[in-house]
Amino acid sequence: MKVSVLLAGFLWPAVAFAQQSYTNADLAKFDVPGAYTNEDLRRLPPLAVQREAAVNLPPFLPVVSQAQLRLQKTYDDLGSIRDSLALELDLELSRVEFSRSPFAGNPNSLFEPRLGYGAKVYTLILELEKRIAILDGEMEDLVDQARSDGLFLETR
Repeated sequence: MKVSVLLAGFLWPAVAFAQQSYTNADLAKFDVPGAYTNEDLRRLPPLAVQREAAVNLPPFLPVVSQAQLRLQKTYDDLGSIRDSLALELDLELSRVEFSRSPFAGNPNSLFEPRLGYGAKVYTLILELEKRIAILDGEMEDLVDQARSDGLFLETR
């Protein structure tokens, strides 16, 4: 009994809402003053359609100076060096993490890092972090220089 009452309670709003839908036959019952009918819309003249553009503009080609090209190439070169150093840093950090894991210390492997690998390469990691920071600073300075010269560099 409770289930049927609950089911009816949940379904009653859906049934009531479904009965409020309108059909095309119901439209004859409504009279809205000032509303357009289909006959009114058919009597309107057709709209004018423009077949081609009024003025053909030349395609947009940004003007790129030699100075901007030079600065962009320098920025891209610094970015590629920074990316390679960041990749090397990530590799070394992942090797250090592996050396601290329970899987490190396999005596049969000559190349996998063992416990204490982080102590051996901490100077390399510090040097990589320093070089990445230096390159970041140089790239920011290059962008600032281009901005002060009125040029735009693509920094993606």
